[in-house]
Amino acid sequence: MSGKRTRFWVTRFLAAVALCGSWAFAFGQDAVSSVRPPSPEELVQRQIDAWNRHNADDFVAPYSDSTSLYLFPDKLIRQFTSKQELRDYYGHFFENNPNLHCEVAGQLVSGNTVILLEKVTGRADGRNIESIVTYKIVNNQIARVYFDYRK
Repeated sequence: MSGKRTRFWVTRFLAAVALCGSWAFAFGQDAVSSVRPPSPEELVQRQIDAWNRHNADDFVAPYSDSTSLYLFPDKLIRQFTSKQELRDYYGHFFENNPNLHCEVAGQLVSGNTVILLEKVTGRADGRNIESIVTYKIVNNQIARVYFDYRK
């Protein structure tokens, strides 16, 4: 390859790299963070945000295809075998509780476990619920949720 042709391709390559770097900078991301999986904390926050928007599709997105709900410490209260089943259940729940809201009053993260103190208001039955909720993350998805209801 001639010197001129080599300079041409090197210039094009450097321009492409600069363009990619500018794009990532403009959107507040670097190339590495844009491809890393979400942290356990981010997964749980995504479903809290979707809960508060009453968006069942976004709510189930961070969940595993097989999700188990427990009454703390180990009483299985519901087993979902698909995201569609989970979506149908919570879609119906959101429709029947249009004022539903969850406030996170406290949080602890340790590895693939996220523990929240949640205060749920706006239920159609008028009950306000405070609970400690433990989310277990497996393969970058919420797989198990444990509820410890406070009186």
